[in-house]
Amino acid sequence: MSNNNLEQITEATSKGDYKSIGKLVRKASRQGYSREDIIQALSAGLSDVSKKYKIKGMYLDDIIKSAGAFEVGIQSLGLSDEPKEPEKKIVLGVMGGPWTIGTNIVSANLKANGFEVINAGSDVSPEKIAQVVKESNARIVASAIYLMQSKGQVEKLENELWKLGVRHKIRTILSGPAGSPAMAAKYNVDAYVKDVNELLKTAKEYSKDLKDEMTSYDRVMTSVKHKEPDRVPFMPFAQTFTAKFAEIPFSAYVSKAEKFVEGQIKAYKAFGWDALCFSSDVGIYAGALGAKVDFPYDDVPRVVKPILNHSTMYKDFQKLKMPDLTKAGRLTESIKAIELAKKEVGDEVPIIGWTEGAFQGVTLLSGADPLSIFYVLDHVDEFKEILDWYADFEIEVAKAMYDAGADIIGVGETAAYFMSPTFFKQFCLEPEKRACRAIKKLGMIPLIHCCGYVPQCVHFSKETNPGGAIQFDYQVDLAWAKELLREEVTIMGNLNYNKHTVADPKQVSEDCTKKLKIAAEGGGYWLAFGCEIPRELPVDNMKAIMRTLKTSGKYPIQ
Repeated sequence: MSNNNLEQITEATSKGDYKSIGKLVRKASRQGYSREDIIQALSAGLSDVSKKYKIKGMYLDDIIKSAGAFEVGIQSLGLSDEPKEPEKKIVLGVMGGPWTIGTNIVSANLKANGFEVINAGSDVSPEKIAQVVKESNARIVASAIYLMQSKGQVEKLENELWKLGVRHKIRTILSGPAGSPAMAAKYNVDAYVKDVNELLKTAKEYSKDLKDEMTSYDRVMTSVKHKEPDRVPFMPFAQTFTAKFAEIPFSAYVSKAEKFVEGQIKAYKAFGWDALCFSSDVGIYAGALGAKVDFPYDDVPRVVKPILNHSTMYKDFQKLKMPDLTKAGRLTESIKAIELAKKEVGDEVPIIGWTEGAFQGVTLLSGADPLSIFYVLDHVDEFKEILDWYADFEIEVAKAMYDAGADIIGVGETAAYFMSPTFFKQFCLEPEKRACRAIKKLGMIPLIHCCGYVPQCVHFSKETNPGGAIQFDYQVDLAWAKELLREEVTIMGNLNYNKHTVADPKQVSEDCTKKLKIAAEGGGYWLAFGCEIPRELPVDNMKAIMRTLKTSGKYPIQ
């Protein structure tokens, strides 16, 4: 088929022949040319005008007539503006200068390829574009800058999207005469495109990725089955960081359900984490059983008066009573927080409840007194009875959290995993196995937490928690653990919280990529810190982690 008709459309557009362009477009349609071909011809005419303007200059009335011819041609095609799915919605906006011709070309090409275009305007503020993105529920935003002096607005747009809690849900594209790949990289824009063809190609790729994107819940549950989801999940073990980020005093964060939820939801929406984690502090469980807990205004609570003395442990234990979990102080608030969060997020994101494992729980009740070890060794049967009782308490807490809406139960057992394999097998193995089995029977995933240098006991998780997960610290070799636990226990970890607190975002991203290459293949891996996300972790470093997951963490792992 001759391209003569398309050439006539291009020429008519370039010359601003708005009276005959509609006839030419309809004729081309009858002759079998696709909408994409016709729009390309119309775009070529308008692009020719833009080039002439830049090189030779043009009269304003001629430019307006060409733009008018383009619009008449587009209208003659009858492109549909019917609402689309969020991943087929794209917001356009030009910052720091008018660029309506470019916007018109881009808009027409996107519409011809099935996108719904929301034009935020030309020479508009980053705040305006970000607000349009949020209100429209669009998943792609393509911004352009016309003048180099406006480059600061690129960074501002990224920050505005982040502040509105939508940045982690969308993909961003930068274009325009003053843009560049280096500028996009500097300000964390997902891609830079030099022309409409590149923009269209990138938008299609992002639209497909977004359509295939799993919910956080599905992503986590696929991974724990040792299958590959769309990308590796990021699991937050975050207490002080979350409270600081949400500007909530830690004492309020860990004692009021509403504040607990407020902090978790704010961080989740800002960063796009793959879980909400309702872990607070070790004092919450000991306090529920009667231990005295010191409670600073904006610091971590600590057990200051234990209830099990190392010399009279069994006698003290016999005075313990199983608490009413509806009247257990901060522990009750923690359970209530899970219920409130579940109502807000539903099945979009998994919720992690938290308990202490039997050995660590009893250790805390005795004030973590090292002398207790002698009582344990001299009164084996009595100590095992205490552990069994605490395991019952742990299971009751897990049941209450399940009823509230938890999907995963974290089990703090660092103290147990620090012990020798012989000690672990004698005292810790059976209580942990019983607790994990009960958690699974309820329909939740048990997540064992152990920080520090604990490789000597990691292998026990295959026996106590098959099909569950374990979080361990950066001191444990990840490659060794992946080979050891492959297809049996999911690994959560093991980013170095000390290193990442002082590193720059580029170093953080590189370290995450190394971890992903080691452990992500085949599923069964949740990227996370080996212990709590540090309170002082720079926000930009957390953003770098989440950006890396969308590239290096995307399956199949490259």
